Amino acid sequence: MILIGVLATCALAVADEAKPDGKVPAVNAVLAEEVAKLPAPEAPKVGKGVVMAVTTSDPKAQEDVLRGLACVHGGWDYEGYRHFCEALKKDPDCLMAHVGVLLSLLQSDLVFAEEREAALDRLMALVDEGVGSDLEQRYAFGLVKLLRDGPGEAASSFAKMVEDYPNDPQAVLFNSLLGRSGYDETGDATPDQERAENELRAVVEKHPDVPYLLYGLLAIRAEAPNLNEDLPLARKLVEMAPEFPPYQHLLGHYEWRCGNHSAASAAFSKAAEMYAGWMEHTGLTFAGCPGWIKAECYRAVAMASMGDYESALAVAEAVGQIEVKPDDAAREGGRLLLWEGKTLAVRILMRRGGKGDLEGALKLLPTVEQAKAYGQKSLVVWSYQAYASVLAGRISVENKRLDDARGVSNDISELGGRFVQTRDLAVAAGERSPWLRSFKAMEVMASELRGLISMAGKKEDMGSAFNWFRAAADRQRLASLMMPPAVLLPMETRLGEYYMARQEWNKSIEILIAGQNLWPNDWELLHLLKTVFEKAGMKNDAADVEKRIEALHAD
Repeated sequence: MILIGVLATCALAVADEAKPDGKVPAVNAVLAEEVAKLPAPEAPKVGKGVVMAVTTSDPKAQEDVLRGLACVHGGWDYEGYRHFCEALKKDPDCLMAHVGVLLSLLQSDLVFAEEREAALDRLMALVDEGVGSDLEQRYAFGLVKLLRDGPGEAASSFAKMVEDYPNDPQAVLFNSLLGRSGYDETGDATPDQERAENELRAVVEKHPDVPYLLYGLLAIRAEAPNLNEDLPLARKLVEMAPEFPPYQHLLGHYEWRCGNHSAASAAFSKAAEMYAGWMEHTGLTFAGCPGWIKAECYRAVAMASMGDYESALAVAEAVGQIEVKPDDAAREGGRLLLWEGKTLAVRILMRRGGKGDLEGALKLLPTVEQAKAYGQKSLVVWSYQAYASVLAGRISVENKRLDDARGVSNDISELGGRFVQTRDLAVAAGERSPWLRSFKAMEVMASELRGLISMAGKKEDMGSAFNWFRAAADRQRLASLMMPPAVLLPMETRLGEYYMARQEWNKSIEILIAGQNLWPNDWELLHLLKTVFEKAGMKNDAADVEKRIEALHAD
């Protein structure tokens, strides 16, 4: 739920009038059959959770609601949904349990669309009947505003709520999440983003022992250009609640972004182990546990970032070999496996780019025929086609078949035009986020390929390579949704290679150091920087970089 500000793809619609038949669904319509078969959820190990009075006929239902809210605010929507379902079993008319169900299913699998719709119908009926306190009714109203009018209007509703209930930190959290607007193209926080961060910092200072509030602050800060200032807070979060896997994942993200790749790998490993234990306890598969897939994918990237390619590929290939059944393609975990897991080893090999790596990547890439097995449930075939085309182009460059590479590059431009036409289909299929990541990756890789072709051509044509590599670097994003970028090689590496080929050592050093500021301790950047220092005769600087490389491996 923490990324609630980008809910343009939410599949719910809010009607101003009642249902044509006038019937309100039974509570069982809110309880997914899959969840009903699971054992009762255990109390989440989140530390101090949400404190509020919940109107209910059963005190144990209040406990379930508060546990569910702690899970949702902590980034584990599915587990939150399980707790809200438990509350509804005890009290079918608990308004806050319905609020919780909608919160936990806002960005969830399409397979829960009917449960979401039923929860919304029941919530609106309960509001009409006057069920719940004024505070609870306003939570319900703010949620309906979100679904009907979007984050901006909902933020205004919660802002008024904060004025009337200044001692409710959860209201501040909602207002900040919904009212933020991220970072601009230069990496600066927008005014609304800055306001949201300041409001949450004030709440965290007032409630320093409440982990979910700290998680909220760190989550909306996760895409900031520099996370060093808040890394101690991420570590504090895990100290307060070390056995909650989303918190470990967030710590891993902060460690990786700050260049502490070994620490990041350890945090992701802990998160993955906890998710694996949860799957074993519940009997759910990877399709129902996207957190495990995210943690394992990020762990492999952290290993690659410090040059441990063999370990990274072992993890990536294990993830890529997991079978995704056609029915699971509509699940969040299934989508992650198709879009991220099946291409992870491919992307790591493309990053390394050693002898035989590109051919090896092409062999690992799922085929178009394999992708077609998922029919209308996934558009991942476009992603596979993009990677296959880029790999074909890069292999042609590697083998000095530049005319072939140019032909492939032109084909990629045509493919991109057809790819973009599938945007609305991706939204309808619930694949907006993976589709967007893949499309942006394609733009970066296409520019990189053009630059590589120019570099491999005539010396007088080399100048255009800079523009292509610069375009690739400008398009590349550090991370999104607490996931690493889809293209794993920092494009500053290509710019450094360009200047090195022209023997413009100072410019190469300058761009590589700038890259290090964005991608701290990245092995490829460090390795190239050491090479440039050596070629420039700067032996002491080269030795210093060598020590940093050795420290990466020592960790």
